[in-house]
Amino acid sequence: MNKAVLILLMVIYGFNFGYSQESILNKPISIKVTDKTVKEILDQISKETNYYFTYDPSLISENKKLTFVKNQVPLVTIIDELFINTITEYKLLDDHIIICKINTNTEIFNQKHNEESLIFNISGNIKDAKTKKPIQFVSVGIINTTLGIIANENGEFNLKIPVEYSDSILYIAHIGYKFFSAPIKNLKNTNNQIELTEDFISIQEVIIRNNDPYLLIQSALKNKKKNYSQKTLILDAFYREAVLKGGSLLTLSEAVIEILKTPYKSTLSTDKIRIDKSRKIINSEQIDTVLLKLKDGLYSGLRLDLMKNSIDFIDEMNMQHYDYQTIDMVSYNNKAAHVIEFHQKENVTTSLYKGRLFIETESYAVIGAEFEINFKKGYKSSDFVVKKHRKFIVKPVSAKYIVRYRQSDDQYILSHVRADLEFRVRKKRDVFSSKYKTFFETAIFNAGANNIGAFNKKETLKRNLVLIDNNFSYDASFWEDKNFILPEKSIEEALKQIKVKLEYGK
Repeated sequence: MNKAVLILLMVIYGFNFGYSQESILNKPISIKVTDKTVKEILDQISKETNYYFTYDPSLISENKKLTFVKNQVPLVTIIDELFINTITEYKLLDDHIIICKINTNTEIFNQKHNEESLIFNISGNIKDAKTKKPIQFVSVGIINTTLGIIANENGEFNLKIPVEYSDSILYIAHIGYKFFSAPIKNLKNTNNQIELTEDFISIQEVIIRNNDPYLLIQSALKNKKKNYSQKTLILDAFYREAVLKGGSLLTLSEAVIEILKTPYKSTLSTDKIRIDKSRKIINSEQIDTVLLKLKDGLYSGLRLDLMKNSIDFIDEMNMQHYDYQTIDMVSYNNKAAHVIEFHQKENVTTSLYKGRLFIETESYAVIGAEFEINFKKGYKSSDFVVKKHRKFIVKPVSAKYIVRYRQSDDQYILSHVRADLEFRVRKKRDVFSSKYKTFFETAIFNAGANNIGAFNKKETLKRNLVLIDNNFSYDASFWEDKNFILPEKSIEEALKQIKVKLEYGK
């Protein structure tokens, strides 16, 4: 339950959105504040004005609370009072008001003047502000671009940024958390410690057109052409997959790929993939007679794009097999989204899905989904993996999926897909089994219009390919300027403890 709001913010005449960006700072507002922090005040102003504040958190005191009343005072005067003990300057970038120290001089800002450096890095850790625990799979990117990456399971990220974006704004967004943004020149190259605050949305804060889950999903499908690209795009992406037995890493494959993403009105079969470069890491000390291999992981990632490849829980023809319930309202990227929970009906005997859908309240865009297979019967191991030895029985016991989209201009593009699978493996006539885990994920780190035509047939990746079986040649400078997901601590530790065979390809 949300706590009572102690701040009263009133815009007497309301903001006239005909105002230019140059005049918005001089627009008079009236505000009454009671015992609120600077961050809370700025957040509330943002909700009223649809202008968002980006600033270095070190410029304000987290614990200081203010009480004041202002009547018809220019917005810039209120901001000056909030940052009264710092020498700041204000800049406007679209709907963002950037607050930073005058003549900011950081290592990243200096780096852009180095003519030899065309790419620079920003890395860090993302945690929950209250629990201090890492937040998994957070979106990190540059505002008003398609450039971005995904933080790993430990909340760690590393974003490689072209030098021309030195004066841009880095954003960090995750469903259920307040949107974070900061000027790139105010950040460090490494070890940025970023905490996200949960964002609770009360029903009173949004206009609910309808909250019937069936109608919301139908609206999402009807608005698909408006919300998702109807042009062919080239998506630059990073892909990885791994197989683990118990706590031991068996194989890890990674690749930088290009995806020919056809319009969302087209069928999934028209999407194509080609590999830019890839590598595989094999535990050469691990002798395993039943080496599980992921089946078609690269194209499986595309099949998880549920707005193009309608999975049955979001397919009008199959929705009759599910029960749906709108359970919550969450924040994402400064917008509100419905949370719809679904599970298969009791009288349905085949194994379907259960999980959650996130649908943005204004555009009805599906911004994400989290779901898993409700294993009852009907699934075979061959649906997921390839196994070598016929003497073994492989039983899938868990299959969980995450799908995320991010906004680019007025439309959404696929951002991240991940599958976590678990199996039990035993020899025939044996009682005991071993636990295997596999995962695969694709993270889109850039997108652009297709100016190169169709992929050459020879370089297009074949479907049903087993990536770990590819033969690669050595490449000394591997990832270069490409973005990739940092390996988790568990994988790093596993690699330290084993004799690793590395193979690279291009």
